[in-house]
Amino acid sequence: MAKLPTAVKLHILTALACFETPQQVAASVKEKFDIEVSRQCVEGHHPERRAGARLDSKWRAVFYGTRMRLRAELDGIPIACQSYRLKVLGRIALQAEDMGNLQLAMRIIEQAANEVGGMYEVRR
Repeated sequence: MAKLPTAVKLHILTALACFETPQQVAASVKEKFDIEVSRQCVEGHHPERRAGARLDSKWRAVFYGTRMRLRAELDGIPIACQSYRLKVLGRIALQAEDMGNLQLAMRIIEQAANEVGGMYEVRR
């Protein structure tokens, strides 16, 4: 693994914990710190990947702590809640219908049906 400053490592781990791809992280490191890092170097900081298997426990704690906070914050984001999304889709469908745009209204109704039917959920 390349010898990177602590601030850069922290940035990489935080971005990876927030589900950014190694390509996106490498680009953000270049933009923010003006340091060129490869995708492979970034992946070496991901504890859930083979390349990051030997990552120090201090950095693992940073990664998993950030990921845990990210998942906990999802509850506070309205768009992440299905009932909120359905309310918004309902409002938009009514507006489209009032404007006489029945084709748009039908697409919105179909999207709402997909939402309720679990079309956008990961099945395990």
